[in-house]
Amino acid sequence: MTKTIAAIIKNTMTAPSALVLLLALCRTASSFVSPISRTTSTITTTASTTRLRMEVIECDVAIVGGGPAGCTCALYTSRADLSTVILDKNPASGALAITSHIANYPGVESAMSGEELLDQMRNQAVQYGARYERAQVFMIDVSEDETGDGVYTKCVYTPDYTVKARSLVLATGAMGRVGKPFPGEKEYLGSGVSYCATCDAAFYRDSVVAVYGAS
Repeated sequence: MTKTIAAIIKNTMTAPSALVLLLALCRTASSFVSPISRTTSTITTTASTTRLRMEVIECDVAIVGGGPAGCTCALYTSRADLSTVILDKNPASGALAITSHIANYPGVESAMSGEELLDQMRNQAVQYGARYERAQVFMIDVSEDETGDGVYTKCVYTPDYTVKARSLVLATGAMGRVGKPFPGEKEYLGSGVSYCATCDAAFYRDSVVAVYGAS
């Protein structure tokens, strides 16, 4: 653009006048370019401020997963006076939470749903001092070299805060399967589709069943 302006000036104006006009145009262009740099700087500062304000939670044990395994672990660690944080992506999406009723768990009436049993497990862990947080974990660091901390050597990152822990437990459950689903799996999960033959085979006694997969 500058070359084009210079060419027009050269063909239509005398040298002194052209120089004055060209300098004026350059100053005008500078006044339009500078605010973009300032805006970028402001955005960077704002993002940095946001990161600094993000809550950091320090604990003895961080547990990723709020299902029966995670809640059981939290119950024992909390009773042992270890500060414990449970990070649960969604309390309503685990294998136990979507179970319509419990029939083979000792001491539990068959009328109880999986969600009700899970609520009791979670509440029991919290009563003993565990901190329950609903959060999506997107990254973890598991060594002093990665965290730069010789005490809290495990870091768990969520969109809202960072959890720094001495120990890390991964209790992510049975619903994280990979592979191509079969037709109707999602629609009939818990209503004819089961992941556990030991748990659910008795429900389908004298019925025609199919086994999908080899594991």
